[in-house]
Amino acid sequence: MHSFSKLCKPLVPNFLAPKNIPTRIGLVVLATDMVLEAEWRDLFAGSSIEVLVARIACAAEVTPEALSTMAQEIGHCASLILPDVVLDAVAYGCTSGSLVIGENNVHQLLQQGDTQQVTSNPFSAVKAALSHVNAKNIVVLSPYLASVNVPFYEALTDAGFNVKGWGSLDLTLDREIGSMDPEHLPTLIEQLLDGLDCVPDVVFISCTNFKAMDKLEALEQRYGCYFMSSNQVMAWHLLHQLNIAMPHARVGRLLNDA
Repeated sequence: MHSFSKLCKPLVPNFLAPKNIPTRIGLVVLATDMVLEAEWRDLFAGSSIEVLVARIACAAEVTPEALSTMAQEIGHCASLILPDVVLDAVAYGCTSGSLVIGENNVHQLLQQGDTQQVTSNPFSAVKAALSHVNAKNIVVLSPYLASVNVPFYEALTDAGFNVKGWGSLDLTLDREIGSMDPEHLPTLIEQLLDGLDCVPDVVFISCTNFKAMDKLEALEQRYGCYFMSSNQVMAWHLLHQLNIAMPHARVGRLLNDA
């Protein structure tokens, strides 16, 4: 038997040049979310963007009380994503949670004291996306209960958007939202838009656990307006802030505007 010292051959590592290091995005995902991580993995496949995920503990119920409890954990959870490596951006993936906790609070928690850190959350992202395309009249499809929907509606109207219609699925559990059949989405949209006096500027599909990104392009072609989802607008918001374009992403027109 040879000794280890005689077998071991010292080698010299070669590290990536700064220009070849991928764009690294940290993502705080709810423990109950089935969709966000998978949709972003598909979206960024083959690109120079790496998504690094940490899961945050949360209640199964989607209620304001349950959502607010995550505020205590967002900063700690974000700090666990490559703690010794500088991330290009960090996002918190919960639409209703960012509304209940407060988008500015979420922004500060994700920054962890670094005021230059690029951040996003779905609520900030959708407002930025709607403003980016100069949307005035919007329609919302939401899986939430009224206790979550009403504050969301009020926040959108307070931000200056005219909500022309609202579809609610009144689901309580996050696993129910994540288990919905995406093939049923066009039917829901048809029912939601039926009877409106005009086509809205944007239809927004709320919730990071609502599987919708694969359907956005076809829905836009059918109805002639923008279709946005929580996971799509948050990806766009980060890319827009980082000055990264994905013109060939086939998940709705918004990503072509990054």
